[in-house]
Amino acid sequence: MGKAALKKWLIIASILVLCLIGFVGGAYIKALQPKKEAGNAAFKKAREEAGLRSMDEFYLYNGQDSYSVIIGKGEKGIKKVVWLPEDKKKKIVVEDYKDGKTKKEILSIAKEKLNPEKIISVKLGMEKNVPLWEVTYLDDSERFNYDYYDFKTGEWLKYYRSI
Repeated sequence: MGKAALKKWLIIASILVLCLIGFVGGAYIKALQPKKEAGNAAFKKAREEAGLRSMDEFYLYNGQDSYSVIIGKGEKGIKKVVWLPEDKKKKIVVEDYKDGKTKKEILSIAKEKLNPEKIISVKLGMEKNVPLWEVTYLDDSERFNYDYYDFKTGEWLKYYRSI
């Protein structure tokens, strides 16, 4: 095979790789669209119901009940957390972020208590009308585990499930 043929194959291979990267990137962006739309809808409701003016973070929580949780700033720039239940019969809960433990504090507590192999995520949720932080992690046997910590106190809650 001559230099011209080799050059032709390199160009074709490069084009195929770029097409593959474009396809995977497009699929990834499309996969994130439902979460983005859910976040926008939740923010709109949090703005109407709880007076949020901006959204900093958004979580979808699915436990015994499903919640959209938004961290953002309200009037006067005060950072707030709004728990929006999927079940319309349940009430919306609004707390000042400063009145609870931060994500960083919960990470520190969880690392000390659990000594996990790897922490997968830390997100806000609600169980049995208690605002909480859910820590998803891999234990030393590489099993997924969930630990729950009270939003206000950081105390470990006894809702535990392993899959």
